[in-house]
Amino acid sequence: MSRFTGMRMISSLRNLMVGLNYLIVMFYSSVFLLATRFIVNHQKSNLFLSEIDHIPKNPVTIFFACLFLYAVLAALILSRSVSEISEKAANLTSIILEIILGFQIVYYLNMAYSGLFLMVFSDCLFHMRREKNTTSYSVLGILACLYFLSNYYVVSFFFPMADPAAYFNVFDHSLSSLLIMLKNLLEMINLLIFVAYLSLYINHQTKENENIAQELNMINQVNRELKNYAAITERIGENNERKRLAREIHDTLGHALTGIAAGVDATLIIIDKSPDLAKKQLHLVSQVVREGISDVRNSLNKLRPGALEQAGLKGALQKMITEFIGLSDDLQIDLNYEVENIDFEVAKEDALFRVVQESITNSIRHGAANHIQIHFYIADENLNIIIDDNGFGAHCIEPGYGLTQMKERIAAIHGTIHFDGSDGFTTRIQVPLQKGEFHD
Repeated sequence: MSRFTGMRMISSLRNLMVGLNYLIVMFYSSVFLLATRFIVNHQKSNLFLSEIDHIPKNPVTIFFACLFLYAVLAALILSRSVSEISEKAANLTSIILEIILGFQIVYYLNMAYSGLFLMVFSDCLFHMRREKNTTSYSVLGILACLYFLSNYYVVSFFFPMADPAAYFNVFDHSLSSLLIMLKNLLEMINLLIFVAYLSLYINHQTKENENIAQELNMINQVNRELKNYAAITERIGENNERKRLAREIHDTLGHALTGIAAGVDATLIIIDKSPDLAKKQLHLVSQVVREGISDVRNSLNKLRPGALEQAGLKGALQKMITEFIGLSDDLQIDLNYEVENIDFEVAKEDALFRVVQESITNSIRHGAANHIQIHFYIADENLNIIIDDNGFGAHCIEPGYGLTQMKERIAAIHGTIHFDGSDGFTTRIQVPLQKGEFHD
């Protein structure tokens, strides 16, 4: 049985008890009223008064007072859904009002019917199910005592009142027996509904506790999985950070060392023929060394290359190309930059600069190229970059650390990269552009 079905059945039983208790209260008050009229009409007042120990209350007052009080009690009970849990203070106030109204009705009926407290007990039991404290137990204990002690034979020892059985005895034997049998039948049905309500409530609470236990187990399992996921994520983050630093160091040191090597080779060639030119070449090598040291520091501090910070992507590429050309007499690098109206985000700009830098370094170091062409252009809202050189090329490309890092950098900005070593070495890059990168 689902939780929704259980709640609906509990609500139906409660509503049934409210309706049945209305019939019982009206039954008793009607018997009192009809019996009184019967006594007056048949002039049996003296006989009736001799059978009771106390002058009874006005039966008309009893009838309308019970009708009014029960209407208020029923409205109070039915106004609160069994599926909702009220605020603690408001809930306790409503329960106290229910007890007072219930006791007042039973008092007007001369303690003839205490089954009304079973209805109040049922309603209070459900609405106080979350409040397992002294107050809730005290309220339920009071209701249980009222049910057992609200009896004419118990209360009449302390407070004088008319015997309710005398009202049934004023009629002839057959009618009196029928009324008593009907009274007992209604009270028995009310008791059976209460037992059914109580059984359903206990079953509902048991299943709810089981569901709560299952949910707690699921929460604990999710927490464990989240902790494992957090640990895995942390390891992945550490690994990615290692790769990033490795790429930065490889790019900066590789670029700087390649330039230094080329500059030193050129110096060795010309040092005997032209010492002045060799000094000039060494000054260029010194400048590259300082630039490489600066880039390494920036990489370790998770900063961008200095040229990118100062001059943007195009300026940084031009400065890098000038440095490469200055370190070798026969090196020619052509930059065709046709993306002047694009502002790249920082991560994309860094990745593009490093990839071009790595490509030039590879062309010089591995391909012995002396002519490199770099073309930036836009087609179909994609940035396209083609880097060609006239070096040795490679018929079978086996990606080393440099090419692998280039792939990872381009993948990180959602682009694609392809290599072709059939005629020199060609690198083709395509990166999707974002709307915010365009400007007039």
